[in-house]
Parts: sequence; structure tokens; C-alpha cells
Amino acid sequence: MFSAARILAIRKRRGFSQEVLAEHSGVSLRTIQRVEQGETVPRGHTLQALATALGVSLEDFRPEDGPTTASAFSPGPSLAVAARPASAQPSPEPALETSVQLLSASGVVAAPAVPVLLSPLRPDPEFLQLLNLSALSVLVLPLLNIVVPFVLWRRQRHTILHAAEVGRRVLGFQILWQVGCFLAYVVVLLAYQAANALHLPLWRGGFLAVFILSYLLNLLLVGYYAGRLRRGDLAIYPIRL
Repeated sequence: MFSAARILAIRKRRGFSQEVLAEHSGVSLRTIQRVEQGETVPRGHTLQALATALGVSLEDFRPEDGPTTASAFSPGPSLAVAARPASAQPSPEPALETSVQLLSASGVVAAPAVPVLLSPLRPDPEFLQLLNLSALSVLVLPLLNIVVPFVLWRRQRHTILHAAEVGRRVLGFQILWQVGCFLAYVVVLLAYQAANALHLPLWRGGFLAVFILSYLLNLLLVGYYAGRLRRGDLAIYPIRL
């Protein structure tokens, strides 16, 4: 049985916010909030992902045994009398304990195996590169720079290490780029209308200039951050939605 208070305490001891834990574990922020508030019981993949992100075993999520009070477990008069003969029983022979310790040290008696916590997220740097470069699909059709990375991120965010974080960064920048392009076209259109109203000379290459400059900016940034990802730097696209 897990303890919501233990998960909250371990997260704070690690210095993680709920948002950072959501990024590292691939579990949604709303789920983490409900778990820490005791509104839901994590099981299976969710519990394993939280343990891996926090660097602890599943046993660390169990509630701590509270101190037992003497009044709750103190035996009655009859039980105390009955328990006295048991205290007179001889303790285990010190020689036997010493022999067991020597055998354990020499390797004759095998020590209990320590369970190995396997991460549910597998590293895949090639997929992270693909996730970033998939934004270049905007060269085929507009908005594919959002659709293709979203599909890849949606499928692999819970199975590949850092896919959730990198996918959010790529999508955040591409959405910002798309909004910026739209606003730039609106500004050019308003400038044309103002020039017509004031009978000013018009430069007909405004829309083409916005198209070329915006696409060139996107291509250069995708290529630049592809190199950063190749060096293992995940802090890509600091300016994004």
C-alpha cells in the first residue's frame, strides 16, 4: 500500500516541483496532484514511473510504521504472568550467530539479493532527433510542423526517456512560430490597406518577404537545436508557448 504523504515528502526532498516531476515521469500534472492529495491510488505504470523519476524504489512509497504506544499493546495481568516464562528462555547461542556471520562474510551463505529497479522509460536519442526534425514537415504542408511532432510525442512520451519534455518544447516553439507568422501577415495586410487609404506607394513583396524570412528562421533553429540534442543538451527552444 502506498502513502500519498510519502510521495509528497520524497518529491520535496528531491527539490522537484509537480511540473518537473510530471516532465521526468511522463505522468500528467493532474494525476500527480490527485495522487498527492489522496484522491486516487497510483498503480502499475504510474507508480513505477514516479519511483523512477524520483530515484527511489517502490518500497519507499509505503507508509512508515508509527511508534506503538505502550497502552495499546501492554498485556493485561493474566497475559503478563503467562509471558514471564517465555522471557526465561535462553537466548540463541553467541557461537551460532558468530558462525553465521563468518559464513556470510566468506560467501558460503549468499546474501539476500537486492531488487533492481528497472526504468519503464528507455533512452532513444535517435527518436529525440526525429521528434525535433519532424517539424520540417512544414515544408510539405502548413501545420504539419505541429501535427507530425504531436503524433510522435503522443505515442512515445510514456516509453522513451525525455520524449515528454522534448516534445513539449518542440510543439511549444512550433505553435509560437505559427502564431507569429499569422500576426506578421496581418501586419503586412494592414500596412497595405493603410498605404492605399493614404495613397502611398506600395511594395508588393511584403507577403513574400514574410514567407521567406519566417521559414528560414524555422529551418535554422531546427538545425541548430538538432546539434544541441546530438550533444545531449535538452534545453532547446527556450522561447516557446
